[in-house]
Amino acid sequence: MMSFDRKPTMYVCVSCGKGLMDPVSRLDEPDAADRYQCSYCGQKATIPPLMISLTQIGSCIAGLGFTLYLLFQHLNAALKAFQLDTHATLMPDLLLTGLALMFITAFGYTVSKAVQNLRTQLRYRHVRSSS
Repeated sequence: MMSFDRKPTMYVCVSCGKGLMDPVSRLDEPDAADRYQCSYCGQKATIPPLMISLTQIGSCIAGLGFTLYLLFQHLNAALKAFQLDTHATLMPDLLLTGLALMFITAFGYTVSKAVQNLRTQLRYRHVRSSS
């Protein structure tokens, strides 16, 4: 029978390259979040968890797809209303187009932050602890 022991993953300090990054927590937090401190040089770093970055990227890509679909639908309806000179239906479609553009901006920003967090995560080399 195979045993799948999950040993905790440790990170090597990128500042000194000698120490391992140990999780640290503050007194007002029940557990260590994503803050680490080098056991050798004392450098502190925030290393976001890998799954959070990946789920942020995945959900934002899905949200971007849905929002782009809605953007094109309302932009098309607004252009048709403008061409047919029916200004009564033009304003709601323009407002929804603007809202879709705001969502696209927010999803794009979140994807860029998630990619930045993923780079930080991958910059610290993974080392399996010996215990």
